[in-house]
Amino acid sequence: MNDRELLIERLNAGRDELLAAVEGLTDEQAAQRPAEGAWSPLECVEHVATVETLFLRRLQTQSVDVPEEMSREREPLLYARIATRDRKINGPEIAQPKGRFATVGEAVDAFQQARAHTLKWLDESPYDLRRRAAEHPALGPGSVYEMVLILAAHPARHAAQIRECRTS
Repeated sequence: MNDRELLIERLNAGRDELLAAVEGLTDEQAAQRPAEGAWSPLECVEHVATVETLFLRRLQTQSVDVPEEMSREREPLLYARIATRDRKINGPEIAQPKGRFATVGEAVDAFQQARAHTLKWLDESPYDLRRRAAEHPALGPGSVYEMVLILAAHPARHAAQIRECRTS
């Protein structure tokens, strides 16, 4: 399996995990917050859809070529770190849930469309993803390969959060 095939596999796995987490939720259940200050499942999906859209735009418009391949050392660590909820990460204000979607179905559709755009971009991207860099708002600079790994793991992180909501 080559690097892009691995990224596609991980992007699909993250998507599937998020979809499984919201499967069967009614709009009423999806809108319920498990605790004061916690996000509802609907807010989690809204956030994931928003981040996917904004982050892909960043990769398309703000990534730059670098002279040498960037290190692969952080890749497995980033993927594992983003996918788990061991550590709270506050996203930028623009990525916070703001009630952009009235139903969980609308939020899921937006995420699915955004993920489809990511997959299409990845498939068509002519770049060597390790010889191109971008800036992550919280993690700083990294290879575009790392950034796609982060996008792949991000839905899994919030799928875990949604599962926590469902059990509380």
